[in-house]
Amino acid sequence: MVVCFTSHASPIRTWPDFLSTPSSLGGEGATAEPDIYALFMKNVFGAKVKLVSGYRGTNDIFLAIERGELDGACGISWGTIASLHPDWIRDKKINVIVQTGLRKHPDLADVPILTEVMSNQEQQQMIKLILTPLAMSRPFAAPPDIPADRKQALISAFEKAASDPRFELEGEQMKLDVDLVPAGAIEKMLAEAYATPQATLAKTANAISR
Repeated sequence: MVVCFTSHASPIRTWPDFLSTPSSLGGEGATAEPDIYALFMKNVFGAKVKLVSGYRGTNDIFLAIERGELDGACGISWGTIASLHPDWIRDKKINVIVQTGLRKHPDLADVPILTEVMSNQEQQQMIKLILTPLAMSRPFAAPPDIPADRKQALISAFEKAASDPRFELEGEQMKLDVDLVPAGAIEKMLAEAYATPQATLAKTANAISR
């Protein structure tokens, strides 16, 4: 789950604010998630975003927000914020504007997700396309001709590891979200992505590149 958020000092506190009030968001470079999601918000939803790119990483973006150089950022993992700056959450030092996920995070029940603010079918297709890599997280893949029994053995092993209480406890201790995406769900997402109309693919690519 990644989010768009602003500093508590920013006048931008809600999704309507984000659409109507200019904001400066930090970025790292053309292929970085903060840049991709900031541009997506600007070009697909009309958010008045000024992308300030070139920061060397998330920590530099966070420092710039604390200094008042930026209003906030998009495309930042909620887990990263919770791990690096739990005080921002505890002391309500940030405003979470929107969740860029396919379902809500339990900690952010009152924050809208993109599918709740979209206005047409094309936006829905673009949202699903842009969120597919995020929804898959960090997938493991094997060659397409892998024997069926070996494929199932690998899938079962991952499922068993992800549900191991010791593994879950270690994730909690490291303040990391552990949420296995089933193999069948990934296959379905990929099939839907490949079925996206070419015109929508081109429009999405343009939206995140300028």
